[in-house]
Amino acid sequence: MPRTSRTPEQIDAFRQKILDAALFLIIEHGFSELSMRKIASRLSVTATTIYNYYASREELYFFIRIKGFELLYESQVKAYEAHDNPYDIFCAVIEEYLRFGTLYPDYYEVMFTNRGVPKFLDCIGTPLEQVAGREKETSIQPFLFTARKIAEHLNISETEARYLTIKLWTELNGIVSLLNSRLLREVEENTNDLVKRLIADICERYHQLIIEKSFKKNSSQKGGTDNAKSQRMRG
Repeated sequence: MPRTSRTPEQIDAFRQKILDAALFLIIEHGFSELSMRKIASRLSVTATTIYNYYASREELYFFIRIKGFELLYESQVKAYEAHDNPYDIFCAVIEEYLRFGTLYPDYYEVMFTNRGVPKFLDCIGTPLEQVAGREKETSIQPFLFTARKIAEHLNISETEARYLTIKLWTELNGIVSLLNSRLLREVEENTNDLVKRLIADICERYHQLIIEKSFKKNSSQKGGTDNAKSQRMRG
């Protein structure tokens, strides 16, 4: 009997299985040891089957990163939209970043800490340029989203917002990396309470910025109103 063709849902599910297998092998053995044959062996299929879905291990790598950054972006937006108060929003987005990083440690490692892997600039002028470009655009979405919201809530310039976002990112990346490597447990037994305190400290610092910016804005507006009144009285 002829083989039944896969439905679109089955195709997507199998593509995800391939990504999951590739991700596992990258974490276990490194990207340099990844091959389509090893992925096929893990899934009990032929290497030809894998090539029917992905052209190369490099393409697979980029799709793993795309998937990871899509998950991170979606989780950040969801956390942001669940609150109205700026302080609650900020804390929720921070907590969601840490939750993502510890819930998906393999994705996180490939997204942020892997070295010796292909980058967009390496792929310009090659068959990988399109997927590498898509990965680059997807990877900066969480950063741009956070920077836009910081600029909006603090009423600051894009340049200053980007700086604060980078500062925040380095802090959160450090926490996630120490948690995932379990190094934090070597110096602090109660990591849950420690992380809660770190989150509270970061949130409070940015909350103070919101208050300061709001105070300066109100003072400026009040000063402008007082000056206008004074000029009218002198007139």
